[in-house]
Amino acid sequence: MAKIRIQNAGRIIAWLMRCIGATLCWEIRDEAGVFNTSRRGWIWAFWHNRMFLIPWLHHEWFGHVRGTILTSPSGDGQIIADVCESFGIEAERGSSSKPEKGMSALIALAARAREGYEIGITPDGPRGPLHRVQPGIVKLAQLTGVPIIPVHLNYSRCVRFDTWDQFLLPLPFAKVTITFGKPHQVPRRMSDEEFEQRRLALENEMREAVSSS
Repeated sequence: MAKIRIQNAGRIIAWLMRCIGATLCWEIRDEAGVFNTSRRGWIWAFWHNRMFLIPWLHHEWFGHVRGTILTSPSGDGQIIADVCESFGIEAERGSSSKPEKGMSALIALAARAREGYEIGITPDGPRGPLHRVQPGIVKLAQLTGVPIIPVHLNYSRCVRFDTWDQFLLPLPFAKVTITFGKPHQVPRRMSDEEFEQRRLALENEMREAVSSS
C-alpha cells in the first residue's frame, strides 16, 4: 500500500514536539557529564522508537552545541530532516542498506564530529532489526576518537504504535526519565573480534536500559 505523505509533516511534528515537551516533568540521570559547558560534542546513541523528543531537548538544553543527525534517504528520512531543521539541527542522509550512501554519510559525519558537532544516531534505524546496534556508529567513533553516549528515555505514559520499531509517543504531562550513560570510548586500532566486542557492549547496555524501564 502506498504511503500517504502529509504536506509540511516535519513542521507539524516539530510543533507537536514543542507542545508536548513544554508539559513534561523531567528526571535527568547524567552519568556522562553532558551538562559540563567545557565539553566538546559527542555521538548520541538512542533507539529509533525513542527519538521523538531528541531534537526538541537538544535545542532546549544544548542549543549552543551544533548538532547533526543521521537520517535515511527515504521519504520518512526527509520528514525527520525537516523536523531537525526546525530545531537548528543539520541532517546527513545515509543508509546501512545502501553502502554507497552509508559510506558518504559516514565520511561527512566524521568531518562534523572532528569540528565539535554533536552527532545523533539511531543505531537500529532506519529499518531495524529492533534494538540491534549496526556497526556504523562504532566505526564512526573509531575513526574520530569521539566517544559514544547511550541516551535512553523512559516515559511514564505514552502511546505505542504498531510499527517495526514499536514507536513511542509520550503523552502530555508525562514524567520522562532520561539517562545519559557513561561514554564508550572506541580505540583507533582493533581486531575484528575487538570491534564486535565494542559493538555488543553498546548494544547490551542500551537493551538493558529498555528492559529495566
